Amino acid sequence: MNIIRIREQILEDSILKKENSEYILPFIKDGEQFDYSFAKVKEKEYCLKIKREGDEIRVTNSYFVGLDWIAERQLAVQVFPKMNNDYEIDYVKMLEDALCASENYEHLNNLIAIDFKKASIKIKQRQDILGIFLITEYLNMLYRIVKRGLRKSFYLQENNLKNKVKGHTLVGKTVAKNLSKGKIADNYCSFQVYDIDTPENRILKRALRFCVHLLALYSQSGNFVQLTNMIRYITPYFDKVSDCFVNERYINEAKSNPIYREYANTVEIAKLIMRRYGYNITLAGKEEINTPPYWIDMSKLFELYVYQHLKKVFSEKGEVRYHAKVHYQEPDFLLKAWGEPYIVDAKYKPRYKSIGVYKDDAREVGGYARLSGVYAHFGLDEETTLPIKCLVIYPDQDKKEYFTFNRSEEPLFDKVKGYVRFYKQGIRLPVITLLQENEDVFPNYRR
Repeated sequence: MNIIRIREQILEDSILKKENSEYILPFIKDGEQFDYSFAKVKEKEYCLKIKREGDEIRVTNSYFVGLDWIAERQLAVQVFPKMNNDYEIDYVKMLEDALCASENYEHLNNLIAIDFKKASIKIKQRQDILGIFLITEYLNMLYRIVKRGLRKSFYLQENNLKNKVKGHTLVGKTVAKNLSKGKIADNYCSFQVYDIDTPENRILKRALRFCVHLLALYSQSGNFVQLTNMIRYITPYFDKVSDCFVNERYINEAKSNPIYREYANTVEIAKLIMRRYGYNITLAGKEEINTPPYWIDMSKLFELYVYQHLKKVFSEKGEVRYHAKVHYQEPDFLLKAWGEPYIVDAKYKPRYKSIGVYKDDAREVGGYARLSGVYAHFGLDEETTLPIKCLVIYPDQDKKEYFTFNRSEEPLFDKVKGYVRFYKQGIRLPVITLLQENEDVFPNYRR
């Protein structure tokens, strides 16, 4: 089996290199096109398009990284987070930073899609984007939970009690384990217990063990000090939680209480981690691993990253609102600062460093700024107020990894030529510093 590897954000209908095209040609007819999409709640977004024109293979991809089949069990394609030939995006550091904002935990849906229905793809452990991404998300969520304390609840426990009865007596087990052996005073009982040793917490602890094992392996190719410190903080909270009988059936049958949404979401991520490694912790240590096809939405991750950095500047309640629902639409950010409000939109498009903005993006952001609900949110008069200012934030590696402006004085943003009260602002993304050339996708690296 072979894997074709390409970077993200390839321009439309770019011709693939000949050495890669030769692998794909036998699996696609002339004029045929393969489409890969990311299914979201209300729509589908395309991740990658591959089409053949004669002996040429043309590809178009957007803002997704991931792994999928071209021909099942024969040829796969991997899109990795590298915007150009100069640097590779450190998606783990982006996620770590994004999860520093507590509000972002409410917006993690549609960040990643995993297709367990398709056959798994064998890759080298150092190429495993999915594993470390899930671990980072899970440990940050678990860290928030244990800081408030593990949730107690009632759960059924069975035990063989000496000289007492508690709850319901299990007649069959009492006869088999006690009466048949002459222990006439003992009873095998089922009863409720209120404690932290619940099915949910057992699953969380089992997934934590996977993370400990996996980070020991990843530490050889990266610096994950923050995640390691989280594990040291989290682990003692599970001392009184058993990990006995946490097998695949137990995990699949365990149900989370939807009332506790954050807890339920964390349990689901824990299940994904264990399912991704076939519920077998020993499989996570192999040099080659099997991973299901998946896609990660880097534009969504960029939004979360930008939100965290906006919150560092605008920390007061109500100054920044993320994905407010206004007339069936959702602007990325509503910013109330400096006396005049802004519509802020995060665009994961480094090309904005050298051009203005695309017309479709200008129409989108400008349209948000004309919604009556937005004017109402800011307490503005629709008839007398000047058009609301629009700001597009984009990746720019020549900027700082934080916003240099402050909340007390409005900065002079880059004005977009041809548009009224429309501006741009770049922010640097964390990158991986390459130590070796010509590695498969992930060489050993440092941050």
